[in-house]
Amino acid sequence: MDGFGPGVPGTYGASGATGASEFWRPGPGSKGPGPLGGGKVLVVDDEPDVCVYVALALKRLGFDAAGRTDPRDALELLRADPSQFRLLLTDQRMPGMTGLELIRQVWSFAPDYPVVLMSGYRWGIDPAQLPGVGFLSKPFETADLERAIRHALAH
Repeated sequence: MDGFGPGVPGTYGASGATGASEFWRPGPGSKGPGPLGGGKVLVVDDEPDVCVYVALALKRLGFDAAGRTDPRDALELLRADPSQFRLLLTDQRMPGMTGLELIRQVWSFAPDYPVVLMSGYRWGIDPAQLPGVGFLSKPFETADLERAIRHALAH
């Protein structure tokens, strides 16, 4: 798995399909900011349904979310004011720009910006090159998302 999976720091998910009963059950963060402190997360994925799914999972954890299906739009939004979001959560494989390219561009003007990188494919990235990034394998459960966010915010 290219160095990602259970037991690799910062890598979460791919533990099986998310069950509807687990996803829709109210989480501890469904009222107020939740244990991670809340805030707004920018979700970037070229598939609108994934943006919606992730936004709903973030809501369960006490976050608000804004979604973008074009990584270039997300980059401009962050470039204008990176402080409007607490975290960037981006897909790796998107047309026009990969998630890794987006992260590197964001880090050029906001070094160490908290990031979670998600993918439904093999990673092909060495996690040692991005120690502060939380890696999230699709499909994932809300608990996987929470662990990846904790990892990203801790660095």
